[in-house]
Amino acid sequence: MKYIKLCSLLFFILIFSYCSKDEVGAPLADFQFLVEGTQVTFNGTVANTTSIHWDFGDGTSSTEEDPIYAYSEPGSYTVVMKADGPNGSFSEIKNVVILPSTEILLTGGQAYANGKSWRLKKAYTSGKEGAGPVANDLNLFLPSQDNLLDLVGLGASYEDTFTFVYDGRYIVDNKDGQSLMGLVYASIERPADITGVSWDVNNVPLAHVLYTPKTDATWEIVKGDFTIDAATGPVNFTNKAQLVLGEYLGFKDSKVLVILKEISETTMNVAIGIHTEPAVYDKPTLLFHLSFEAL
Repeated sequence: MKYIKLCSLLFFILIFSYCSKDEVGAPLADFQFLVEGTQVTFNGTVANTTSIHWDFGDGTSSTEEDPIYAYSEPGSYTVVMKADGPNGSFSEIKNVVILPSTEILLTGGQAYANGKSWRLKKAYTSGKEGAGPVANDLNLFLPSQDNLLDLVGLGASYEDTFTFVYDGRYIVDNKDGQSLMGLVYASIERPADITGVSWDVNNVPLAHVLYTPKTDATWEIVKGDFTIDAATGPVNFTNKAQLVLGEYLGFKDSKVLVILKEISETTMNVAIGIHTEPAVYDKPTLLFHLSFEAL
């Protein structure tokens, strides 16, 4: 960026050297920019200027020469840098595009200093929620229904929030001190902490368990091909996205296995490993498909 700014300044000097004395006093301005997530670093170069005004194209502005600005959402923005001087004004206009990457959709980007929070959706969407095999096609064989957790007496988990911060922090807030867990895992690892149980043959068995989430958890998105060691043996997944988490998301079991299926600005759908056989409770036997809504 410093090199670009120096080149711009030299360009201005060359222009002035060929101008008449009357033209030398006219203000000139130029700028370059670097997009990183939702944050944009602007690098301005001006001459014969007494003040600078930036319009970032979203209703906000700045008077700094080299501002750093974080947009609140993806989009295309018309940025205007206006330089005022004793002999008039000059405006430079450029278009800045913030792409809706997975990381931005998940966290909100750098403008969300405290991150973006999600919670489980109560409304059932056909083909999105339920249970299915540990398989690359991510199919469902057991559909869910509206307010499933309420129906089985574990509805408090709908109030829990899961916050992703752009800098990699991941914050789990289980509002009542209880976490939604797989019954097999809870029975083996935390039997003394179980406060509520649902074992319904028509639904995946679940439990409410007293649990305090980690305060130093992190998140990372890994895209591509990977292999999961399931109860039936290794299962290969191709061209998928994993949410590698230091804490659970919506539902806790022996290992944190989260496949990110879809995400938009308002909704996220994932497949989470669930362990239902005591003999292999540390290896997933099913994928639990859940949807989250952004707060």
